[in-house]
Amino acid sequence: MASPVKAIQDELKAISALAADLQDVSSVKDISTIAILSIFVDHAKDHASASVGAGTKYEVQVSQKASGDDTWRTIFSWQAGITAPTAVVTDGEEAAGQTVIECGAAVPEVGDKLIFKNSTLSLSEWVEVVARVTTGGSETFTIRDGLTNIQAAGTYYTQGEHFYCVLDVSAFTRLRVIANNNLGTTNRAIVWRCACIAMTGIA
Repeated sequence: MASPVKAIQDELKAISALAADLQDVSSVKDISTIAILSIFVDHAKDHASASVGAGTKYEVQVSQKASGDDTWRTIFSWQAGITAPTAVVTDGEEAAGQTVIECGAAVPEVGDKLIFKNSTLSLSEWVEVVARVTTGGSETFTIRDGLTNIQAAGTYYTQGEHFYCVLDVSAFTRLRVIANNNLGTTNRAIVWRCACIAMTGIA
């Protein structure tokens, strides 16, 4: 039975902090021999307040040329939300593998995606809340999967988002992803990363 041949590029953009009012560009991927590409973008707010006007916009851009920057075109995009996140203050250091997180009075909602932004940015991670306890003095939230890394006590924000798309890129030569964080009237700092999986043919 024929199977798709997948070439994995772990990251187009490693976990990166992006200040308000700025833009960021991923690495450029040569897609001249690629038919189908799946793109994954992770987004998180890094500020306690809401954005105003418009959230961060992520644009998948392609070019028909092998070099030069005057032929980039946006073929797909996502827009992040603008509401204020919940600022969650954890009670202490959390070990790798931990799923129940003790916190202060501000408890994330079930379904919230929260980023543990590590002082070593590459050790940051997104988690999803699956349960919560709001009893005064005993507040906790439970995440679906155990932490990958040790995470220090600190203030962490909800309103994380995951985006992905599957694109036919057989007619293009190069690809990149833009994080545009200056579209609103009041923009906020964010954290983002981008990865892809390419299908190069059938074996």
